[in-house]
Amino acid sequence: MVLAIRKSKSHIIKLLVLFQLYYVCFVQLLIDHGFPRSLTLVCDFINCLLFFCLIAYYGKTIRIIRSLKPYYVLFSLFFFMGTLSALLYGFNIVLWLWSFRNFGRFLLFFTSCLVFLESKDYELLRRSFYVIGHICFLLCLYQFFVLKLRGDYIGGVFGTNHGVANTWINVFIIVLFTFSITDWFSSGKGGLKFLIVVLESAVIAVVGELKFLFLEIIIIILLCFILFIKTYKRFYKSLFVSFLGIIVLCITIPVLYKMFPMFRNFFTFDTLVKTATESYTGNGDLGRLTAIHDISENIFDRDLFKILFGIGLGNGEYSGQQTFLQSEFYIKYQYTNYNWFTDAIIMVQNGLLGVFLYLFGLLYLLSIQIRYLNNSKNIDNSVYSSFILIVLCFFLFFYNLSLNCEIAYLMYAFVSFGISQCVLKRKFDTDKGVLTE
Repeated sequence: MVLAIRKSKSHIIKLLVLFQLYYVCFVQLLIDHGFPRSLTLVCDFINCLLFFCLIAYYGKTIRIIRSLKPYYVLFSLFFFMGTLSALLYGFNIVLWLWSFRNFGRFLLFFTSCLVFLESKDYELLRRSFYVIGHICFLLCLYQFFVLKLRGDYIGGVFGTNHGVANTWINVFIIVLFTFSITDWFSSGKGGLKFLIVVLESAVIAVVGELKFLFLEIIIIILLCFILFIKTYKRFYKSLFVSFLGIIVLCITIPVLYKMFPMFRNFFTFDTLVKTATESYTGNGDLGRLTAIHDISENIFDRDLFKILFGIGLGNGEYSGQQTFLQSEFYIKYQYTNYNWFTDAIIMVQNGLLGVFLYLFGLLYLLSIQIRYLNNSKNIDNSVYSSFILIVLCFFLFFYNLSLNCEIAYLMYAFVSFGISQCVLKRKFDTDKGVLTE
């Protein structure tokens, strides 16, 4: 009887984690239809519940933290050093808590996925995300042909809010494309699903003006080459995917240029370098690849201490809705749009040390997967997907704010499945109703 109750409680917590992921996929659509923007705070409420659940299941939680000790140590140092800097530059407890929430929520959710989810949940999410992807595709067509929207205003299930819709749908397509291609390569099944995902992604990229999605897809295909080139069958698949990718690019890029003439010749080396290094809007704000340098030179005035340690956790925070969550730094320097990039936000508050700690955390997770891929034979699809998504996290770290808004929950969830296979190797004991490592 006790075991049955324990299993039932674990099942309810699992549903809470899964609900978080599905909720993220539709919350922006609700906001578009008149619901308050504060609906996103439901994710924080769920995280609070998950925090208490992790405490209740402290045995599993401690085992997982010990299994990934370097990762948690790196982020503990991230918060500790950021707090010390904040004490030196005017500590504000409200802003500090807001910043702690902004970065800590994903670490907490990542841990919750490791503790409460299992491989069969990956299969459930994978199947349901295909369905959500089709819905997203149809909504994008509706927004384009019926609502007459274009570019950054098209987000499918992620609404039509400028600056949110295209950012969120970009991450969703990355996740969907990644597990569809790895599923086909690793299992030999799902080829038709993959082709559908390719076509739908290409159409969404065109109508939604997702220029960099083409580059992200190229990165995914190149990584698949590296991961699956070991056998002739998979090598031929890689050639086929590359050939298919070239055809899709040759068709969609001219269409993109015709619909958005201002992006003509965007996919040239000089234009890409210029786009990545110059002002994002052309009005004196930061560039994608120059944000850290620009902050060091123009905002920190080459102050070595600020460059290394930042101005402290919370002292550069902001909120688009609540003015009391806007720091003095943000009010003064919001024209630079530093809050549009994850690396820039971290650089401002935690300095270069914080940037390195954050990236070293990703590198550690990547190293775990590399060791596993080199030493294992029967590798689950979730490991391949997780590996690719971690690599893409480095791209998103500099590209925009994807890793610091609610859509990042999807990235952390699918990364967690691969990490679970590599480190925890968990199996569900149906007789005892518990997870075993």
